[in-house]
Amino acid sequence: MKNIIFIEGVSGVGKSTTVQKLSERLRSLGYSTICHVEGDSDSPLDLCWVAYLDKSEYENLLVSYPMFSDVLSKNIIYKDEYILLRYQIERTPLYSQELHEKLQKLEFCYNPVNNVVPLSRFTEVFVNLWKQFTKSDAIKCDYAIFDASLVAHMTNDLIRNYNASKVELVNHLEKLLQTIHSLNPIIFYLSSEDVRERLIKARRSRGQTYPDDERIKFWEKRKQMDLAVIPDLFVKSQMIDIINDDWDSVVSEIVSQLTNEHTPL
Repeated sequence: MKNIIFIEGVSGVGKSTTVQKLSERLRSLGYSTICHVEGDSDSPLDLCWVAYLDKSEYENLLVSYPMFSDVLSKNIIYKDEYILLRYQIERTPLYSQELHEKLQKLEFCYNPVNNVVPLSRFTEVFVNLWKQFTKSDAIKCDYAIFDASLVAHMTNDLIRNYNASKVELVNHLEKLLQTIHSLNPIIFYLSSEDVRERLIKARRSRGQTYPDDERIKFWEKRKQMDLAVIPDLFVKSQMIDIINDDWDSVVSEIVSQLTNEHTPL
């Protein structure tokens, strides 16, 4: 793999659009790519709607719900001393309402109800997930492109679930980056001077309710945290200003940065 690429930035700056357009541009140049936008249930680095169980909890599920044993086994993401089990894809539950509600209470990342594991275990889970990725066939492609899978998702989860400090954020992210060092990670951080404007514009285009002042302040604070954390990471990174939604220029800048580092095809 030439690079594993993380497109980062706060909500509304066009990360998903950039991921998709970047993948298309690189393919048009003859490179092989995989890409995952935010919310992809099959993303190898993200955990969307995933429950965390120990072995005994999983065995109890098989006993209590034998009719779902096959589909449960097919939705195991990771299995060792603990088990990561997908229970939903996008907005569609995979099991009965009763089983879905039971697994939802064991949610690992997104607003866990009563299953917050120690921070050290949280880091260990993602390190193992990323190690699993480095042994997959996906690394045979030239570029793997991920939407918000490093800084944005991790920062949100760590702040929301653990009230993590900057030092704790950096330590967590560094351990992840160490597992993919051989894949030449690089961060492209999409930035807009006016976070409020970008949020409102993005919500308008999606037909969503406009963000209130509290939500805007949250994302402004999140951007400041991102800008404080990224320089402390041992990874190549580049800030790209988003101007007039000119995604072609954004993608061209990223492609130029990537291809200048490698021998042309």
